[in-house]
Amino acid sequence: MFFEITLRVLLLIFITLLGFFIGKKLDLKTKDISSLLIYIISPVVIFISIIQSPSNLTYFSYSIASFLIASLSAFIAFSIGKKLWDCNKANLFGFAGGTGNTGYFALPIAFAIFNPNQIAITIFIIIGINLYEFTVGYFITAKGHLTTKECLIKITKLPIIYSAILGVFFKGSDIILNSILISTLENFKGAYSILGMMVIGITLSSFNKIEIDWKFSFFSILWKHIIYPTAGISLFYYIIAVPNDLLVVIALMLATPMAGNVVVIASNLNLHPEKAAFSVMLSTILSVITVPISLAVFGKIIN
Repeated sequence: MFFEITLRVLLLIFITLLGFFIGKKLDLKTKDISSLLIYIISPVVIFISIIQSPSNLTYFSYSIASFLIASLSAFIAFSIGKKLWDCNKANLFGFAGGTGNTGYFALPIAFAIFNPNQIAITIFIIIGINLYEFTVGYFITAKGHLTTKECLIKITKLPIIYSAILGVFFKGSDIILNSILISTLENFKGAYSILGMMVIGITLSSFNKIEIDWKFSFFSILWKHIIYPTAGISLFYYIIAVPNDLLVVIALMLATPMAGNVVVIASNLNLHPEKAAFSVMLSTILSVITVPISLAVFGKIIN
Protein backbone atom coordinates (compact mmCIF):
# COMPACT_ATOMS: atom_id res chain seq x y z
CA MET A 1 0.00 0.00 0.00
CA PHE A 2 2.87 2.37 0.85
CA PHE A 3 4.28 2.09 -2.68
CA GLU A 4 0.86 2.46 -4.31
CA ILE A 5 0.04 5.63 -2.37
CA THR A 6 3.47 7.12 -3.10
CA LEU A 7 3.07 6.39 -6.82
CA ARG A 8 -0.39 7.97 -6.92
CA VAL A 9 0.88 11.08 -5.14
CA LEU A 10 3.76 11.36 -7.63
CA LEU A 11 1.34 11.07 -10.56
CA LEU A 12 -0.80 13.89 -9.14
CA ILE A 13 2.32 16.04 -8.84
CA PHE A 14 3.18 15.15 -12.44
CA ILE A 15 -0.25 16.49 -13.51
CA THR A 16 0.55 19.76 -11.71
CA LEU A 17 3.90 20.01 -13.51
CA LEU A 18 2.15 19.23 -16.78
CA GLY A 19 -0.16 22.16 -16.08
CA PHE A 20 2.89 24.40 -15.61
CA PHE A 21 4.45 23.46 -18.96
CA ILE A 22 1.14 23.63 -20.84
CA GLY A 23 0.44 27.01 -19.25
CA LYS A 24 3.80 28.30 -20.48
CA LYS A 25 3.25 27.04 -24.01
CA LEU A 26 -0.41 27.97 -24.50
CA ASP A 27 -0.73 31.06 -22.31
CA LEU A 28 -3.85 29.76 -20.56
CA LYS A 29 -5.93 32.00 -18.31
CA THR A 30 -6.13 30.61 -14.79
CA LYS A 31 -9.23 32.58 -13.87
CA ASP A 32 -11.21 31.00 -16.72
CA ILE A 33 -10.28 27.48 -15.60
CA SER A 34 -11.01 28.38 -11.98
CA SER A 35 -14.45 29.67 -12.95
CA LEU A 36 -15.08 26.45 -14.88
CA LEU A 37 -14.22 24.40 -11.79
CA ILE A 38 -16.30 26.54 -9.43
CA TYR A 39 -19.42 27.05 -11.55
CA ILE A 40 -19.65 23.87 -13.64
CA ILE A 41 -17.42 20.92 -12.75
CA SER A 42 -17.51 21.01 -8.92
CA PRO A 43 -21.34 21.27 -8.73
CA VAL A 44 -21.76 18.32 -11.11
CA VAL A 45 -19.25 16.21 -9.16
CA ILE A 46 -20.99 16.97 -5.87
CA PHE A 47 -24.39 16.10 -7.36
CA ILE A 48 -23.30 12.80 -8.93
CA SER A 49 -21.27 11.85 -5.83
CA ILE A 50 -24.31 12.25 -3.58
CA ILE A 51 -26.73 10.27 -5.72
CA GLN A 52 -24.18 7.49 -6.37
CA SER A 53 -22.85 7.20 -2.83
CA PRO A 54 -23.22 3.62 -1.49
CA SER A 55 -25.05 4.80 1.62
CA ASN A 56 -28.16 6.48 2.91
CA LEU A 57 -28.64 10.10 3.96
CA THR A 58 -27.68 9.33 7.58
CA TYR A 59 -24.10 9.60 6.29
CA PHE A 60 -24.64 13.34 6.03
CA SER A 61 -23.60 13.47 9.68
CA TYR A 62 -20.04 13.13 8.30
CA SER A 63 -20.67 16.10 6.00
CA ILE A 64 -21.99 18.21 8.86
CA ALA A 65 -19.08 17.25 11.12
CA SER A 66 -16.43 17.99 8.47
CA PHE A 67 -18.12 21.30 7.60
CA LEU A 68 -18.15 22.42 11.23
CA ILE A 69 -14.57 21.30 11.92
CA ALA A 70 -13.31 22.98 8.75
CA SER A 71 -15.14 26.21 9.61
CA LEU A 72 -13.82 26.24 13.18
CA SER A 73 -10.27 25.53 11.98
CA ALA A 74 -10.55 28.33 9.43
CA PHE A 75 -11.59 30.91 12.01
CA ILE A 76 -8.74 29.82 14.30
CA ALA A 77 -6.28 30.07 11.40
CA PHE A 78 -7.72 33.44 10.37
CA SER A 79 -7.25 34.76 13.92
CA ILE A 80 -3.65 33.59 13.90
CA GLY A 81 -3.19 35.03 10.40
CA LYS A 82 -4.26 38.50 11.55
CA LYS A 83 -1.40 38.43 14.05
CA LEU A 84 1.07 37.39 11.36
CA TRP A 85 -0.05 39.78 8.62
CA ASP A 86 -1.88 43.10 8.59
CA CYS A 87 -3.22 42.55 5.07
CA ASN A 88 -5.52 40.18 3.21
CA LYS A 89 -2.93 37.37 3.32
CA ALA A 90 -4.57 36.60 6.66
CA ASN A 91 -7.82 35.89 4.80
CA LEU A 92 -6.11 33.51 2.41
CA PHE A 93 -4.32 31.80 5.30
CA GLY A 94 -7.63 31.46 7.14
CA PHE A 95 -9.31 29.79 4.17
CA ALA A 96 -6.37 27.43 3.63
CA GLY A 97 -6.32 26.60 7.34
CA GLY A 98 -9.74 24.98 7.23
CA THR A 99 -9.27 22.60 4.34
CA GLY A 100 -7.01 20.22 2.49
CA ASN A 101 -6.86 18.76 -0.99
CA THR A 102 -9.51 16.17 -0.24
CA GLY A 103 -11.22 16.23 -3.64
CA TYR A 104 -8.56 16.53 -6.34
CA PHE A 105 -5.93 14.66 -4.29
CA ALA A 106 -7.46 12.33 -1.69
CA LEU A 107 -10.52 11.08 -3.56
CA PRO A 108 -8.56 9.15 -6.25
CA ILE A 109 -6.47 7.55 -3.47
CA ALA A 110 -9.60 6.66 -1.48
CA PHE A 111 -11.14 4.91 -4.51
CA ALA A 112 -7.95 2.86 -4.85
CA ILE A 113 -7.37 1.71 -1.25
CA PHE A 114 -10.66 1.86 0.69
CA ASN A 115 -13.63 -0.49 0.94
CA PRO A 116 -17.12 0.66 -0.18
CA ASN A 117 -18.15 1.83 3.30
CA GLN A 118 -14.96 3.87 3.71
CA ILE A 119 -15.42 5.34 0.23
CA ALA A 120 -18.94 6.43 1.20
CA ILE A 121 -17.60 8.09 4.36
CA THR A 122 -14.86 9.78 2.32
CA ILE A 123 -17.36 11.15 -0.19
CA PHE A 124 -19.60 12.64 2.49
CA ILE A 125 -16.63 14.15 4.33
CA ILE A 126 -15.51 15.73 1.06
CA ILE A 127 -19.03 17.06 0.48
CA GLY A 128 -18.81 18.84 3.85
CA ILE A 129 -15.35 20.19 3.03
CA ASN A 130 -16.50 21.44 -0.38
CA LEU A 131 -19.51 23.15 1.15
CA TYR A 132 -17.15 24.83 3.62
CA GLU A 133 -14.85 25.96 0.80
CA PHE A 134 -17.64 27.56 -1.20
CA THR A 135 -19.51 29.12 1.75
CA VAL A 136 -17.57 29.93 4.92
CA GLY A 137 -14.16 29.59 3.25
CA TYR A 138 -15.18 31.66 0.25
CA PHE A 139 -16.60 34.30 2.59
CA ILE A 140 -13.37 34.51 4.64
CA THR A 141 -11.29 34.83 1.48
CA ALA A 142 -13.57 37.33 -0.24
CA LYS A 143 -13.58 39.52 2.88
CA GLY A 144 -9.98 40.27 1.94
CA HIS A 145 -11.23 42.92 -0.48
CA LEU A 146 -15.04 42.83 -0.51
CA THR A 147 -17.72 44.02 1.90
CA THR A 148 -19.82 41.53 3.86
CA LYS A 149 -22.82 42.19 1.62
CA GLU A 150 -20.77 41.63 -1.54
CA CYS A 151 -19.38 38.39 -0.10
CA LEU A 152 -22.84 37.05 0.72
CA ILE A 153 -24.13 37.96 -2.74
CA LYS A 154 -21.23 36.08 -4.34
CA ILE A 155 -21.89 33.02 -2.18
CA THR A 156 -25.58 32.91 -3.13
CA LYS A 157 -24.50 32.77 -6.78
CA LEU A 158 -22.33 29.69 -6.27
CA PRO A 159 -24.13 26.68 -7.82
CA ILE A 160 -22.41 24.07 -5.64
CA ILE A 161 -24.83 24.82 -2.78
CA TYR A 162 -27.87 24.20 -4.99
CA SER A 163 -26.36 21.12 -6.60
CA ALA A 164 -25.85 19.61 -3.13
CA ILE A 165 -29.49 20.34 -2.24
CA LEU A 166 -30.63 18.82 -5.54
CA GLY A 167 -28.47 15.76 -4.94
CA VAL A 168 -29.96 15.25 -1.48
CA PHE A 169 -33.47 15.59 -2.94
CA PHE A 170 -32.78 13.00 -5.65
CA LYS A 171 -31.12 10.64 -3.17
CA GLY A 172 -33.87 11.00 -0.57
CA SER A 173 -36.62 10.59 -3.17
CA ASP A 174 -34.98 7.51 -4.75
CA ILE A 175 -35.09 9.16 -8.16
CA ILE A 176 -33.20 7.04 -10.69
CA LEU A 177 -31.39 8.84 -13.50
CA ASN A 178 -30.97 7.44 -16.99
CA SER A 179 -27.82 5.29 -17.22
CA ILE A 180 -26.51 7.26 -20.21
CA LEU A 181 -26.93 10.53 -18.30
CA ILE A 182 -25.14 9.06 -15.28
CA SER A 183 -22.19 7.84 -17.37
CA THR A 184 -21.92 11.31 -18.92
CA LEU A 185 -21.96 13.05 -15.54
CA GLU A 186 -19.34 10.60 -14.23
CA ASN A 187 -16.88 11.99 -16.78
CA PHE A 188 -16.81 15.21 -14.77
CA LYS A 189 -15.04 13.38 -11.92
CA GLY A 190 -11.93 12.87 -14.02
CA ALA A 191 -11.99 16.47 -15.20
CA TYR A 192 -12.43 17.59 -11.59
CA SER A 193 -9.22 15.95 -10.37
CA ILE A 194 -7.14 16.65 -13.50
CA LEU A 195 -8.05 20.33 -13.86
CA GLY A 196 -7.90 20.86 -10.11
CA MET A 197 -4.26 19.72 -10.00
CA MET A 198 -3.29 21.33 -13.31
CA VAL A 199 -4.60 24.75 -12.30
CA ILE A 200 -1.86 24.92 -9.63
CA GLY A 201 0.85 24.61 -12.29
CA ILE A 202 -1.01 26.85 -14.75
CA THR A 203 -1.24 29.59 -12.12
CA LEU A 204 2.52 29.42 -11.48
CA SER A 205 3.21 29.50 -15.23
CA SER A 206 1.23 32.73 -15.67
CA PHE A 207 3.85 34.76 -13.80
CA ASN A 208 7.09 35.69 -15.55
CA LYS A 209 8.73 36.22 -12.19
CA ILE A 210 7.34 34.55 -9.09
CA GLU A 211 7.85 36.56 -5.93
CA ILE A 212 8.14 33.84 -3.32
CA ASP A 213 6.57 34.67 0.02
CA TRP A 214 8.50 32.30 2.27
CA LYS A 215 6.73 33.51 5.40
CA PHE A 216 3.29 32.68 3.99
CA SER A 217 4.50 29.33 2.63
CA PHE A 218 6.23 28.40 5.88
CA PHE A 219 3.25 29.05 8.14
CA SER A 220 0.77 27.54 5.67
CA ILE A 221 2.78 24.30 5.45
CA LEU A 222 3.44 24.28 9.20
CA TRP A 223 -0.30 24.50 9.82
CA LYS A 224 -1.32 21.94 7.19
CA HIS A 225 1.35 19.30 7.71
CA ILE A 226 2.00 19.52 11.45
CA ILE A 227 -0.49 21.53 13.52
CA TYR A 228 -3.73 20.56 11.75
CA PRO A 229 -3.11 16.77 11.45
CA THR A 230 -1.62 16.52 14.95
CA ALA A 231 -4.60 18.29 16.51
CA GLY A 232 -7.05 16.29 14.39
CA ILE A 233 -5.56 12.87 15.11
CA SER A 234 -5.31 13.70 18.82
CA LEU A 235 -8.98 14.69 18.84
CA PHE A 236 -10.29 11.60 17.07
CA TYR A 237 -7.91 9.07 18.61
CA TYR A 238 -7.62 10.19 22.23
CA ILE A 239 -10.81 12.19 22.89
CA ILE A 240 -13.58 11.11 20.49
CA ALA A 241 -13.88 7.34 20.16
CA VAL A 242 -14.55 6.45 16.52
CA PRO A 243 -14.25 3.05 14.74
CA ASN A 244 -10.93 2.07 13.18
CA ASP A 245 -12.22 2.12 9.60
CA LEU A 246 -13.32 5.73 10.13
CA LEU A 247 -9.99 6.62 11.75
CA VAL A 248 -8.10 5.57 8.63
CA VAL A 249 -10.34 7.78 6.48
CA ILE A 250 -9.80 10.70 8.86
CA ALA A 251 -6.04 10.08 8.74
CA LEU A 252 -6.09 10.43 4.94
CA MET A 253 -8.22 13.59 5.12
CA LEU A 254 -5.84 15.15 7.65
CA ALA A 255 -2.67 14.12 5.79
CA THR A 256 -3.65 15.72 2.47
CA PRO A 257 -1.62 18.73 1.26
CA MET A 258 -2.96 22.25 0.99
CA ALA A 259 -6.17 22.38 -1.01
CA GLY A 260 -6.08 22.95 -4.74
CA ASN A 261 -9.17 25.10 -4.24
CA VAL A 262 -6.99 27.61 -2.37
CA VAL A 263 -5.54 28.37 -5.80
CA VAL A 264 -8.90 28.11 -7.55
CA ILE A 265 -10.64 30.59 -5.24
CA ALA A 266 -7.59 32.87 -4.92
CA SER A 267 -7.50 33.08 -8.74
CA ASN A 268 -11.25 33.64 -8.95
CA LEU A 269 -11.04 36.50 -6.43
CA ASN A 270 -7.60 37.71 -7.58
CA LEU A 271 -6.23 37.41 -4.04
CA HIS A 272 -2.51 36.53 -4.19
CA PRO A 273 -2.98 33.55 -6.56
CA GLU A 274 0.77 33.19 -7.16
CA LYS A 275 1.49 32.92 -3.42
CA ALA A 276 -1.31 30.40 -3.06
CA ALA A 277 -0.09 28.33 -6.02
CA PHE A 278 3.54 28.25 -4.86
CA SER A 279 2.56 27.22 -1.32
CA VAL A 280 0.17 24.54 -2.57
CA MET A 281 2.85 23.20 -4.91
CA LEU A 282 5.38 22.96 -2.08
CA SER A 283 2.80 21.28 0.13
CA THR A 284 1.90 18.80 -2.63
CA ILE A 285 5.56 17.87 -3.16
CA LEU A 286 5.98 17.41 0.59
CA SER A 287 2.96 15.08 0.61
CA VAL A 288 5.02 12.46 -1.27
CA ILE A 289 6.58 11.86 2.14
CA THR A 290 3.86 12.86 4.60
CA VAL A 291 0.82 11.05 3.14
CA PRO A 292 2.30 7.52 2.86
CA ILE A 293 4.06 7.85 6.23
CA SER A 294 0.93 9.19 7.97
CA LEU A 295 -1.24 6.36 6.68
CA ALA A 296 1.40 3.71 7.42
CA VAL A 297 2.11 4.95 10.95
CA PHE A 298 -1.53 5.59 11.79
CA GLY A 299 -2.53 2.21 10.37
CA LYS A 300 -0.06 0.48 12.70
CA ILE A 301 -1.30 2.45 15.70
CA ILE A 302 -4.95 1.45 15.29
CA ASN A 303 -4.13 -2.13 14.35
